[in-house]
Amino acid sequence: MWKKQKKNQKEEQFGKNKRFLRALALIFTFLHFGAHGAPTYFNLNSNLLVAQGYNYELKLDKARTVLKAELAKNPNNGAIHYLLHFNAYLKAFVSEESADYKSYLTEQQRAVVQIQKLNDSEAFKKFALADIYFYSATLKGKFNEVYGAARDINRAHSLIEENHKSFPEFLPNNKTRGMLKVYLSTVPENYTWVINVLGIKGNLKDGLSLLQEIAYHDEKPEYGGIAKEASYLYSFALYQVAKQADKAWIETVRCTKDHKSSVLSTFFRSNMALKLNKNEAALSVLNARPKDKDYESCYIFYYLLGTAKLNKQDPTAIEEFKTFQAGFHGRNYVKSNYQKMSWYYFLGGDYNLAGYYKELITKLGVSSTEDDKQAAQYTKKPWPNKELLRTRLLYDGGYYTQAAGVISKIVLKELPNNNQKAEYCYRRGRISEKLGHSDLAMKFYEASSLYAFNSDEYYGAFACVYMGEYYAGKGDKKLAKKYFERALSFKNNKEYVESLEQRVKSGLKKVN
Repeated sequence: MWKKQKKNQKEEQFGKNKRFLRALALIFTFLHFGAHGAPTYFNLNSNLLVAQGYNYELKLDKARTVLKAELAKNPNNGAIHYLLHFNAYLKAFVSEESADYKSYLTEQQRAVVQIQKLNDSEAFKKFALADIYFYSATLKGKFNEVYGAARDINRAHSLIEENHKSFPEFLPNNKTRGMLKVYLSTVPENYTWVINVLGIKGNLKDGLSLLQEIAYHDEKPEYGGIAKEASYLYSFALYQVAKQADKAWIETVRCTKDHKSSVLSTFFRSNMALKLNKNEAALSVLNARPKDKDYESCYIFYYLLGTAKLNKQDPTAIEEFKTFQAGFHGRNYVKSNYQKMSWYYFLGGDYNLAGYYKELITKLGVSSTEDDKQAAQYTKKPWPNKELLRTRLLYDGGYYTQAAGVISKIVLKELPNNNQKAEYCYRRGRISEKLGHSDLAMKFYEASSLYAFNSDEYYGAFACVYMGEYYAGKGDKKLAKKYFERALSFKNNKEYVESLEQRVKSGLKKVN
Protein backbone atom coordinates (compact mmCIF):
# COMPACT_ATOMS: atom_id res chain seq x y z
CA MET A 1 0.00 0.00 0.00
CA TRP A 2 2.79 2.38 1.03
CA LYS A 3 4.85 1.46 -2.06
CA LYS A 4 1.83 2.05 -4.30
CA GLN A 5 1.21 5.46 -2.68
CA LYS A 6 4.88 6.40 -3.16
CA LYS A 7 4.70 5.31 -6.81
CA ASN A 8 1.62 7.48 -7.35
CA GLN A 9 3.39 10.47 -5.74
CA LYS A 10 6.37 9.98 -8.06
CA GLU A 11 4.11 9.79 -11.09
CA GLU A 12 2.27 12.93 -9.95
CA GLN A 13 5.55 14.78 -9.38
CA PHE A 14 6.82 13.62 -12.78
CA GLY A 15 3.63 14.93 -14.33
CA LYS A 16 4.10 18.30 -12.63
CA ASN A 17 7.70 18.47 -13.77
CA LYS A 18 6.65 17.51 -17.27
CA ARG A 19 3.98 20.23 -17.31
CA PHE A 20 6.51 22.73 -15.95
CA LEU A 21 9.06 21.82 -18.62
CA ARG A 22 6.39 22.00 -21.31
CA ALA A 23 5.33 25.46 -20.05
CA LEU A 24 8.97 26.57 -19.93
CA ALA A 25 9.46 25.31 -23.47
CA LEU A 26 6.36 27.19 -24.61
CA ILE A 27 7.60 30.42 -22.97
CA PHE A 28 11.02 30.01 -24.57
CA THR A 29 9.41 29.25 -27.93
CA PHE A 30 7.20 32.33 -27.63
CA LEU A 31 10.09 34.58 -26.67
CA HIS A 32 12.41 33.19 -29.30
CA PHE A 33 10.08 32.89 -32.22
CA GLY A 34 7.93 35.83 -31.12
CA ALA A 35 10.97 38.11 -31.40
CA HIS A 36 11.72 36.77 -34.84
CA GLY A 37 8.07 36.80 -35.75
CA ALA A 38 8.15 40.61 -35.50
CA PRO A 39 11.55 41.47 -37.03
CA THR A 40 13.10 44.92 -36.99
CA TYR A 41 12.41 46.87 -40.16
CA PHE A 42 13.02 50.38 -41.53
CA ASN A 43 10.03 52.38 -42.76
CA LEU A 44 9.89 56.15 -43.01
CA ASN A 45 6.09 56.30 -42.95
CA SER A 46 4.03 59.50 -43.22
CA ASN A 47 4.11 60.18 -39.46
CA LEU A 48 7.88 59.79 -39.37
CA LEU A 49 8.28 62.14 -42.32
CA VAL A 50 6.30 64.73 -40.33
CA ALA A 51 8.60 64.17 -37.34
CA GLN A 52 11.64 64.45 -39.60
CA GLY A 53 10.31 67.80 -40.83
CA TYR A 54 9.94 68.98 -37.22
CA ASN A 55 13.56 67.99 -36.60
CA TYR A 56 14.77 70.15 -39.50
CA GLU A 57 12.63 73.06 -38.37
CA LEU A 58 14.13 72.57 -34.87
CA LYS A 59 10.73 71.91 -33.32
CA LEU A 60 12.48 69.20 -31.35
CA ASP A 61 9.86 68.63 -28.64
CA LYS A 62 7.09 68.22 -31.23
CA ALA A 63 9.26 65.82 -33.20
CA ARG A 64 10.02 63.78 -30.11
CA THR A 65 6.32 63.55 -29.19
CA VAL A 66 5.47 62.13 -32.62
CA LEU A 67 8.42 59.73 -32.50
CA LYS A 68 7.57 58.40 -29.03
CA ALA A 69 3.96 57.81 -30.10
CA GLU A 70 5.19 55.91 -33.17
CA LEU A 71 7.60 53.90 -31.02
CA ALA A 72 4.74 52.78 -28.78
CA LYS A 73 2.82 51.53 -31.85
CA ASN A 74 5.75 50.19 -33.88
CA PRO A 75 8.64 49.32 -31.54
CA ASN A 76 10.46 47.34 -34.24
CA ASN A 77 10.70 50.18 -36.76
CA GLY A 78 14.40 51.12 -36.89
CA ALA A 79 13.59 54.38 -38.65
CA ILE A 80 12.14 55.71 -35.37
CA HIS A 81 15.46 55.20 -33.57
CA TYR A 82 17.31 56.77 -36.50
CA LEU A 83 15.20 59.94 -36.16
CA LEU A 84 15.33 59.93 -32.34
CA HIS A 85 19.11 59.88 -32.63
CA PHE A 86 19.08 62.91 -34.95
CA ASN A 87 16.65 64.68 -32.61
CA ALA A 88 19.02 64.19 -29.66
CA TYR A 89 21.97 65.19 -31.86
CA LEU A 90 20.38 68.52 -32.81
CA LYS A 91 19.51 69.25 -29.20
CA ALA A 92 23.10 68.70 -28.06
CA PHE A 93 24.61 70.45 -31.07
CA VAL A 94 22.55 73.59 -30.52
CA SER A 95 22.84 73.83 -26.72
CA GLU A 96 26.37 72.40 -26.27
CA GLU A 97 25.34 71.57 -22.68
CA SER A 98 26.86 68.53 -20.94
CA ALA A 99 23.48 67.08 -19.91
CA ASP A 100 22.22 67.16 -23.51
CA TYR A 101 25.46 65.59 -24.72
CA LYS A 102 25.11 62.71 -22.23
CA SER A 103 21.50 62.20 -23.33
CA TYR A 104 22.68 62.14 -26.91
CA LEU A 105 25.28 59.42 -26.21
CA THR A 106 22.59 57.27 -24.60
CA GLU A 107 20.26 57.78 -27.58
CA GLN A 108 23.09 57.05 -29.98
CA GLN A 109 23.90 53.71 -28.34
CA ARG A 110 20.23 52.76 -28.29
CA ALA A 111 19.86 53.61 -31.99
CA VAL A 112 22.95 51.58 -32.95
CA VAL A 113 21.68 48.52 -31.05
CA GLN A 114 18.24 48.71 -32.69
CA ILE A 115 19.46 49.37 -36.22
CA GLN A 116 22.02 46.56 -36.02
CA LYS A 117 19.03 44.21 -35.71
CA LEU A 118 17.98 45.04 -39.27
CA ASN A 119 18.49 42.36 -41.89
CA ASP A 120 21.62 42.84 -44.02
CA SER A 121 19.35 42.91 -47.07
CA GLU A 122 17.97 46.30 -45.86
CA ALA A 123 19.82 49.11 -47.67
CA PHE A 124 19.03 51.58 -44.88
CA LYS A 125 20.87 49.47 -42.27
CA LYS A 126 24.51 50.39 -42.89
CA PHE A 127 23.54 53.78 -44.29
CA ALA A 128 21.81 54.68 -40.99
CA LEU A 129 24.70 53.33 -38.92
CA ALA A 130 27.23 55.29 -40.99
CA ASP A 131 25.12 58.43 -40.64
CA ILE A 132 24.91 57.99 -36.87
CA TYR A 133 28.68 57.58 -36.55
CA PHE A 134 29.36 60.55 -38.82
CA TYR A 135 27.15 62.87 -36.76
CA SER A 136 28.54 61.41 -33.55
CA ALA A 137 32.04 62.36 -34.78
CA THR A 138 31.02 65.97 -35.41
CA LEU A 139 29.55 66.26 -31.91
CA LYS A 140 32.54 64.59 -30.25
CA GLY A 141 34.75 67.04 -32.12
CA LYS A 142 32.67 69.89 -30.69
CA PHE A 143 33.30 68.49 -27.19
CA ASN A 144 37.01 68.02 -27.94
CA GLU A 145 36.90 64.21 -27.91
CA VAL A 146 39.35 63.97 -30.79
CA TYR A 147 40.12 60.24 -30.64
CA GLY A 148 36.48 59.28 -30.29
CA ALA A 149 35.65 61.48 -33.26
CA ALA A 150 38.39 59.89 -35.40
CA ARG A 151 37.21 56.40 -34.47
CA ASP A 152 33.63 57.23 -35.45
CA ILE A 153 34.74 58.75 -38.77
CA ASN A 154 36.54 55.50 -39.54
CA ARG A 155 33.43 53.49 -38.66
CA ALA A 156 31.25 55.75 -40.80
CA HIS A 157 33.62 55.42 -43.75
CA SER A 158 33.82 51.61 -43.53
CA LEU A 159 30.06 51.19 -43.21
CA ILE A 160 29.10 53.52 -46.04
CA GLU A 161 31.63 52.01 -48.44
CA GLU A 162 30.36 48.51 -47.60
CA ASN A 163 26.82 49.71 -48.20
CA HIS A 164 27.81 51.26 -51.52
CA LYS A 165 29.29 47.93 -52.64
CA SER A 166 26.16 46.04 -51.59
CA PHE A 167 23.68 48.65 -52.86
CA PRO A 168 25.43 50.77 -55.52
CA GLU A 169 22.16 52.31 -56.73
CA PHE A 170 21.01 53.36 -53.23
CA LEU A 171 21.06 57.16 -53.58
CA PRO A 172 21.18 58.12 -49.86
CA ASN A 173 24.71 56.66 -49.78
CA ASN A 174 25.77 59.77 -51.72
CA LYS A 175 25.23 62.04 -48.74
CA THR A 176 27.63 60.34 -46.34
CA ARG A 177 30.11 59.29 -49.03
CA GLY A 178 30.08 62.81 -50.47
CA MET A 179 30.64 64.48 -47.09
CA LEU A 180 33.54 62.21 -46.25
CA LYS A 181 35.21 62.58 -49.63
CA VAL A 182 34.94 66.38 -49.51
CA TYR A 183 36.22 66.92 -46.00
CA LEU A 184 38.88 64.23 -46.05
CA SER A 185 40.33 65.98 -49.09
CA THR A 186 41.26 68.89 -46.81
CA VAL A 187 43.16 67.04 -44.08
CA PRO A 188 46.34 69.03 -43.24
CA GLU A 189 49.64 67.45 -44.27
CA ASN A 190 50.69 66.63 -40.70
CA TYR A 191 47.59 64.41 -40.31
CA THR A 192 47.67 62.60 -43.65
CA TRP A 193 49.43 59.62 -42.04
CA VAL A 194 46.23 58.99 -40.05
CA ILE A 195 44.00 58.66 -43.09
CA ASN A 196 46.68 56.65 -44.90
CA VAL A 197 46.74 54.15 -42.02
CA LEU A 198 42.96 53.97 -42.03
CA GLY A 199 42.87 53.55 -45.80
CA ILE A 200 40.56 56.56 -46.25
CA LYS A 201 40.89 58.81 -49.27
CA GLY A 202 39.31 62.18 -49.94
CA ASN A 203 38.38 63.56 -53.34
CA LEU A 204 36.83 67.01 -53.61
CA LYS A 205 35.46 66.69 -57.13
CA ASP A 206 33.87 63.27 -56.52
CA GLY A 207 32.49 64.37 -53.16
CA LEU A 208 30.80 67.47 -54.58
CA SER A 209 29.32 65.44 -57.43
CA LEU A 210 27.84 62.90 -55.00
CA LEU A 211 26.36 65.61 -52.77
CA GLN A 212 24.88 67.47 -55.72
CA GLU A 213 23.16 64.35 -57.05
CA ILE A 214 21.32 63.59 -53.81
CA ALA A 215 20.73 67.30 -53.05
CA TYR A 216 18.67 67.67 -56.23
CA HIS A 217 16.71 64.43 -55.79
CA ASP A 218 12.98 65.03 -55.28
CA GLU A 219 11.30 61.83 -56.50
CA LYS A 220 11.04 59.65 -53.40
CA PRO A 221 9.46 61.27 -50.31
CA GLU A 222 11.52 59.08 -47.96
CA TYR A 223 14.69 60.60 -49.45
CA GLY A 224 13.48 64.19 -48.98
CA GLY A 225 15.05 64.80 -45.58
CA ILE A 226 18.31 63.22 -46.63
CA ALA A 227 18.34 65.40 -49.75
CA LYS A 228 17.81 68.50 -47.59
CA GLU A 229 20.75 67.63 -45.35
CA ALA A 230 22.87 67.03 -48.45
CA SER A 231 21.81 70.44 -49.81
CA TYR A 232 23.01 72.22 -46.67
CA LEU A 233 26.29 70.31 -46.77
CA TYR A 234 26.77 70.82 -50.50
CA SER A 235 26.40 74.60 -50.27
CA PHE A 236 28.78 74.79 -47.31
CA ALA A 237 31.35 72.57 -49.04
CA LEU A 238 31.24 74.82 -52.11
CA TYR A 239 32.17 77.76 -49.89
CA GLN A 240 34.46 76.19 -47.31
CA VAL A 241 36.41 73.73 -49.45
CA ALA A 242 35.84 74.41 -53.16
CA LYS A 243 36.08 78.22 -52.70
CA GLN A 244 33.21 78.81 -55.12
CA ALA A 245 31.59 81.66 -53.22
CA ASP A 246 29.01 82.74 -55.82
CA LYS A 247 27.82 79.19 -56.43
CA ALA A 248 27.73 78.51 -52.69
CA TRP A 249 25.37 81.45 -52.17
CA ILE A 250 23.09 80.36 -55.03
CA GLU A 251 22.87 76.87 -53.53
CA THR A 252 22.31 78.26 -50.03
CA VAL A 253 19.41 80.42 -51.21
CA ARG A 254 17.93 77.44 -53.06
CA CYS A 255 17.93 75.08 -50.10
CA THR A 256 16.90 77.61 -47.43
CA LYS A 257 13.76 79.04 -49.00
CA ASP A 258 11.92 77.88 -45.87
CA HIS A 259 14.08 80.01 -43.54
CA LYS A 260 11.05 81.83 -42.10
CA SER A 261 9.69 78.55 -40.74
CA SER A 262 12.87 76.45 -40.34
CA VAL A 263 15.47 77.36 -37.74
CA LEU A 264 18.10 75.19 -39.44
CA SER A 265 17.57 77.04 -42.71
CA THR A 266 17.79 80.35 -40.84
CA PHE A 267 21.13 79.29 -39.41
CA PHE A 268 22.60 78.11 -42.71
CA ARG A 269 21.47 81.16 -44.69
CA SER A 270 22.48 83.79 -42.10
CA ASN A 271 25.81 82.10 -41.35
CA MET A 272 26.65 81.85 -45.05
CA ALA A 273 25.60 85.47 -45.63
CA LEU A 274 28.02 86.63 -42.93
CA LYS A 275 30.85 84.53 -44.36
CA LEU A 276 30.24 86.01 -47.81
CA ASN A 277 30.13 89.63 -46.57
CA LYS A 278 26.39 89.89 -47.26
CA ASN A 279 25.58 91.71 -44.03
CA GLU A 280 22.21 93.12 -45.10
CA ALA A 281 21.03 89.65 -46.15
CA ALA A 282 22.15 88.25 -42.77
CA LEU A 283 20.29 90.99 -40.88
CA SER A 284 17.15 90.39 -42.92
CA VAL A 285 17.16 86.63 -42.31
CA LEU A 286 18.01 86.89 -38.61
CA ASN A 287 15.34 89.49 -37.94
CA ALA A 288 12.74 87.33 -39.71
CA ARG A 289 13.69 84.11 -37.90
CA PRO A 290 10.93 81.99 -36.33
CA LYS A 291 10.68 82.67 -32.60
CA ASP A 292 7.56 81.04 -31.13
CA LYS A 293 7.70 78.54 -28.26
CA ASP A 294 7.59 75.45 -30.51
CA TYR A 295 11.13 76.13 -31.67
CA GLU A 296 14.29 75.21 -29.81
CA SER A 297 16.10 78.16 -28.18
CA CYS A 298 19.12 79.05 -30.31
CA TYR A 299 21.33 81.59 -28.58
CA ILE A 300 23.81 81.42 -31.46
CA PHE A 301 21.43 83.74 -33.34
CA TYR A 302 22.13 86.54 -30.84
CA TYR A 303 25.84 86.12 -31.48
CA LEU A 304 25.31 86.21 -35.26
CA LEU A 305 22.94 89.18 -35.04
CA GLY A 306 25.37 91.05 -32.79
CA THR A 307 28.15 90.36 -35.29
CA ALA A 308 26.06 91.68 -38.19
CA LYS A 309 25.11 94.80 -36.23
CA LEU A 310 28.71 95.42 -35.16
CA ASN A 311 29.81 95.18 -38.81
CA LYS A 312 27.29 97.92 -39.58
CA GLN A 313 28.41 99.97 -36.54
CA ASP A 314 24.90 99.66 -35.07
CA PRO A 315 24.96 100.74 -31.39
CA THR A 316 22.36 98.08 -30.46
CA ALA A 317 24.89 95.30 -31.25
CA ILE A 318 25.93 95.12 -27.59
CA GLU A 319 22.44 94.02 -26.51
CA GLU A 320 22.68 90.95 -28.75
CA PHE A 321 26.11 90.01 -27.39
CA LYS A 322 24.87 90.40 -23.81
CA THR A 323 21.87 88.17 -24.49
CA PHE A 324 24.18 85.49 -25.90
CA GLN A 325 26.49 85.84 -22.90
CA ALA A 326 23.62 85.46 -20.42
CA GLY A 327 21.72 82.62 -22.08
CA PHE A 328 24.32 80.39 -23.74
CA HIS A 329 25.88 77.69 -21.56
CA GLY A 330 27.91 75.91 -24.21
CA ARG A 331 31.60 75.99 -25.10
CA ASN A 332 32.13 77.58 -28.49
CA TYR A 333 32.00 81.25 -29.55
CA VAL A 334 32.19 82.39 -25.92
CA LYS A 335 35.66 83.87 -26.38
CA SER A 336 34.72 85.36 -29.75
CA ASN A 337 31.63 86.95 -28.21
CA TYR A 338 33.76 88.61 -25.51
CA GLN A 339 36.20 89.82 -28.16
CA LYS A 340 33.40 91.51 -30.07
CA MET A 341 32.10 93.09 -26.85
CA SER A 342 35.60 94.36 -26.17
CA TRP A 343 35.81 95.78 -29.70
CA TYR A 344 32.42 97.47 -29.29
CA TYR A 345 33.51 99.36 -26.17
CA PHE A 346 36.98 100.07 -27.57
CA LEU A 347 35.50 101.73 -30.66
CA GLY A 348 33.14 103.69 -28.42
CA GLY A 349 36.02 104.96 -26.29
CA ASP A 350 35.15 103.03 -23.11
CA TYR A 351 38.56 101.49 -22.48
CA ASN A 352 37.69 100.18 -19.00
CA LEU A 353 34.87 97.95 -20.30
CA ALA A 354 36.93 97.07 -23.37
CA GLY A 355 39.68 95.83 -21.06
CA TYR A 356 37.22 94.02 -18.79
CA TYR A 357 35.82 91.91 -21.64
CA LYS A 358 39.28 91.38 -23.08
CA GLU A 359 40.30 89.89 -19.72
CA LEU A 360 37.25 87.60 -19.65
CA ILE A 361 38.46 85.97 -22.88
CA THR A 362 41.35 84.46 -20.92
CA LYS A 363 39.04 82.99 -18.27
CA LEU A 364 35.98 81.64 -20.06
CA GLY A 365 35.21 79.48 -23.10
CA VAL A 366 37.47 77.18 -25.09
CA SER A 367 39.73 77.67 -28.10
CA SER A 368 38.29 75.08 -30.50
CA THR A 369 36.90 77.16 -33.36
CA GLU A 370 39.03 79.47 -35.50
CA ASP A 371 37.08 82.48 -34.18
CA ASP A 372 37.76 81.52 -30.56
CA LYS A 373 41.43 80.88 -31.25
CA GLN A 374 41.69 84.30 -32.88
CA ALA A 375 39.99 85.85 -29.84
CA ALA A 376 42.54 84.16 -27.56
CA GLN A 377 45.36 85.69 -29.62
CA TYR A 378 43.71 89.13 -29.28
CA THR A 379 44.36 89.04 -25.52
CA LYS A 380 48.11 88.81 -26.13
CA LYS A 381 48.27 91.91 -28.32
CA PRO A 382 48.28 95.66 -27.72
CA TRP A 383 45.13 97.58 -28.60
CA PRO A 384 44.47 97.62 -32.36
CA ASN A 385 44.46 100.72 -34.53
CA LYS A 386 40.92 102.02 -34.17
CA GLU A 387 40.45 102.98 -37.82
CA LEU A 388 41.91 99.71 -39.08
CA LEU A 389 39.47 97.85 -36.83
CA ARG A 390 36.58 99.94 -38.12
CA THR A 391 37.75 99.20 -41.68
CA ARG A 392 37.86 95.49 -40.94
CA LEU A 393 34.29 95.42 -39.62
CA LEU A 394 32.88 97.42 -42.53
CA TYR A 395 34.68 95.12 -44.97
CA ASP A 396 33.33 92.02 -43.20
CA GLY A 397 29.85 93.42 -43.66
CA GLY A 398 30.35 94.00 -47.38
CA TYR A 399 30.34 97.80 -47.01
CA TYR A 400 33.39 98.16 -49.25
CA THR A 401 32.98 101.80 -50.26
CA GLN A 402 32.59 102.91 -46.64
CA ALA A 403 35.60 100.78 -45.67
CA ALA A 404 37.67 102.42 -48.41
CA GLY A 405 36.65 105.84 -47.10
CA VAL A 406 37.80 105.02 -43.56
CA ILE A 407 41.16 103.47 -44.50
CA SER A 408 41.98 106.26 -46.94
CA LYS A 409 42.39 108.60 -43.98
CA ILE A 410 45.24 106.48 -42.57
CA VAL A 411 48.82 107.40 -43.54
CA LEU A 412 50.89 104.23 -43.95
CA LYS A 413 54.24 105.66 -42.91
CA GLU A 414 52.74 107.06 -39.69
CA LEU A 415 51.71 103.61 -38.43
CA PRO A 416 53.96 102.66 -35.49
CA ASN A 417 55.03 99.10 -36.41
CA ASN A 418 55.22 96.50 -39.19
CA ASN A 419 52.21 94.57 -37.87
CA GLN A 420 49.94 97.55 -38.44
CA LYS A 421 51.59 98.30 -41.78
CA ALA A 422 51.03 94.68 -42.85
CA GLU A 423 47.39 94.92 -41.79
CA TYR A 424 46.93 98.23 -43.60
CA CYS A 425 48.25 96.78 -46.88
CA TYR A 426 46.24 93.59 -46.43
CA ARG A 427 42.98 95.49 -45.92
CA ARG A 428 43.72 97.86 -48.80
CA GLY A 429 44.27 94.76 -50.93
CA ARG A 430 41.00 93.12 -49.85
CA ILE A 431 39.00 96.29 -50.48
CA SER A 432 40.68 96.97 -53.84
CA GLU A 433 39.95 93.42 -55.01
CA LYS A 434 36.28 93.67 -54.03
CA LEU A 435 35.97 97.00 -55.83
CA GLY A 436 37.37 95.47 -59.02
CA HIS A 437 40.93 96.86 -58.86
CA SER A 438 42.78 93.52 -58.96
CA ASP A 439 46.16 94.83 -60.13
CA LEU A 440 46.26 97.34 -57.30
CA ALA A 441 45.16 94.62 -54.86
CA MET A 442 48.11 92.40 -55.85
CA LYS A 443 50.53 95.25 -55.10
CA PHE A 444 49.07 95.75 -51.65
CA TYR A 445 49.13 91.99 -50.97
CA GLU A 446 52.78 91.82 -51.96
CA ALA A 447 53.58 94.71 -49.62
CA SER A 448 51.64 93.07 -46.80
CA SER A 449 53.58 89.82 -47.20
CA LEU A 450 56.86 91.74 -46.92
CA TYR A 451 55.86 93.78 -43.84
CA ALA A 452 54.53 90.59 -42.18
CA PHE A 453 57.61 88.44 -42.74
CA ASN A 454 58.30 87.99 -39.00
CA SER A 455 54.75 88.67 -37.83
CA ASP A 456 52.67 86.38 -35.61
CA GLU A 457 49.48 87.60 -37.32
CA TYR A 458 47.74 86.25 -40.39
CA TYR A 459 47.90 89.22 -42.77
CA GLY A 460 50.96 88.25 -44.81
CA ALA A 461 50.08 84.56 -45.03
CA PHE A 462 46.56 85.22 -46.27
CA ALA A 463 47.77 87.94 -48.63
CA CYS A 464 49.85 85.20 -50.28
CA VAL A 465 46.83 82.87 -50.42
CA TYR A 466 44.80 85.52 -52.25
CA MET A 467 47.68 86.12 -54.67
CA GLY A 468 47.95 82.38 -55.26
CA GLU A 469 44.23 82.09 -55.96
CA TYR A 470 44.29 85.13 -58.25
CA TYR A 471 47.14 83.80 -60.40
CA ALA A 472 45.66 80.28 -60.42
CA GLY A 473 42.47 81.82 -61.83
CA LYS A 474 44.56 83.56 -64.49
CA GLY A 475 46.18 80.26 -65.47
CA ASP A 476 49.64 81.29 -64.24
CA LYS A 477 50.43 78.10 -62.32
CA LYS A 478 54.05 79.03 -61.67
CA LEU A 479 53.20 82.27 -59.87
CA ALA A 480 50.24 80.64 -58.11
CA LYS A 481 52.46 77.88 -56.73
CA LYS A 482 55.07 80.44 -55.64
CA TYR A 483 52.56 82.36 -53.52
CA PHE A 484 50.81 79.31 -52.10
CA GLU A 485 54.17 77.97 -50.93
CA ARG A 486 55.13 81.39 -49.57
CA ALA A 487 51.90 81.40 -47.54
CA LEU A 488 53.23 78.43 -45.58
CA SER A 489 56.54 80.17 -44.84
CA PHE A 490 55.12 82.48 -42.16
CA LYS A 491 56.19 80.24 -39.30
CA ASN A 492 55.35 82.76 -36.56
CA ASN A 493 51.71 83.10 -37.59
CA LYS A 494 49.32 81.72 -34.94
CA GLU A 495 45.96 82.80 -36.37
CA TYR A 496 43.55 80.93 -38.66
CA VAL A 497 46.26 78.29 -39.12
CA GLU A 498 43.89 75.42 -39.97
CA SER A 499 41.84 77.31 -42.56
CA LEU A 500 45.06 78.72 -44.03
CA GLU A 501 46.56 75.23 -44.50
CA GLN A 502 43.27 74.00 -45.93
CA ARG A 503 43.18 76.75 -48.56
CA VAL A 504 46.83 76.32 -49.48
CA LYS A 505 46.45 72.56 -49.83
CA SER A 506 43.39 73.01 -52.02
CA GLY A 507 45.19 75.65 -54.12
CA LEU A 508 48.32 73.56 -54.62
CA LYS A 509 46.24 70.56 -55.69
CA LYS A 510 44.66 72.65 -58.43
CA VAL A 511 47.92 74.06 -59.78
CA ASN A 512 49.77 70.73 -59.54
